[in-house]
Amino acid sequence: MSSPAWLSSLPVQPYPFVRLRDTIEDRRSRGLPVYDFSTGDPFEPTPAVVRQALIAGLEDVCRYPSVRGRHETRQAIADWVQTRFGCRLDPDREIIPSSGSKEAIFHTAMAFVPREGRRRTVLYPTPGYPVYAAGACLVGAKPRAYVLREQGGFLPELDRIPGELLDETAVFWLNSPHNPTGAVIDRGLLAELVAAARQHGFLLAADECYADVFFAEPPASVLELGCESVLAFHSLSKRSGMTGYRSGFVAGDARAISRYLALRPNLGVASPDFIQSAAIAAWSDLEHAETRRRLFATKRQLFLRLFADLGWAVCASEATFYLWVKVPPDIDEEALVPRLLERGIVISPGSVFGPAGRGFFRLALVPRQQECEAAVRAWQELYPPARPT
Repeated sequence: MSSPAWLSSLPVQPYPFVRLRDTIEDRRSRGLPVYDFSTGDPFEPTPAVVRQALIAGLEDVCRYPSVRGRHETRQAIADWVQTRFGCRLDPDREIIPSSGSKEAIFHTAMAFVPREGRRRTVLYPTPGYPVYAAGACLVGAKPRAYVLREQGGFLPELDRIPGELLDETAVFWLNSPHNPTGAVIDRGLLAELVAAARQHGFLLAADECYADVFFAEPPASVLELGCESVLAFHSLSKRSGMTGYRSGFVAGDARAISRYLALRPNLGVASPDFIQSAAIAAWSDLEHAETRRRLFATKRQLFLRLFADLGWAVCASEATFYLWVKVPPDIDEEALVPRLLERGIVISPGSVFGPAGRGFFRLALVPRQQECEAAVRAWQELYPPARPT
């Protein structure tokens, strides 16, 4: 008996971190230590001000949230954007709260790629977040990767993308600070990308979810160049330790926000009102974001010292809580992940972020400080330092 048509393969690859989860759970079930640096889900507690706001926001009856989200939520977002980036946004026309950023990113191709005609390409970076391509694939668009090269600082290189391809592009994804490399696009390059969007007629979609995880100069936003032809995607997951809350926003071109709002009732609604209460508290508080940056900075320095002692090159890694590390030429790339796993150290091979990630691995600085220190000791047992520590 043949399989029914609805059991045919999905047009996307299995999400890579699902396989890693299975491996991690197997090790934990056997009582073995696990130092999980694979997924960007920090263990630091969600700030008390956020948790208290969530509890205060619980009411006797929890009804459907609105499609647009609460005005108070949009206003808190607008206030944060003005404080953080110096941009004044209309909370009613240029902002829509989202359930984190992943779903909003996934639905972007559905909202903005025409069903017919020449302009059906979605450009996305490799190495990069897998969801950009997945969202394009599942609506029948034409996903097309542009390569972020080490010699180009893992930044978009517009001069390497043909103008004819830009003329066929509906959505151009950029990500800064970048996952997985931690590279940051400066204002000059952002201005070039925004100008290209307006010249060639595509929507510039900027994933800026790590904008508040930095260690030197605060990264810029495309919103600083004006809202025309741009959308910025933000999230409280990384900034405020709210991965499980699923809260973020999309902001930018009022025409694009209106189009997204027209689609949204078919997809769902905004986050529950009690989550939005927590989000208002988070966007309104700057202190906890600075506290979290200091925690990540301490762990970052620990591993920067480790890799310096080993003689392993850390590339880009200017922001985010990731380190992008080049696999040394004398180490078998395929053997590195399983060998580290023997000591309970879980990393993400660069290849899970696309072919251009081969030869690298990503380390997410999410375990607690004490676990990071234990992981460093285990790492040094496997790979003794090239110089005295």
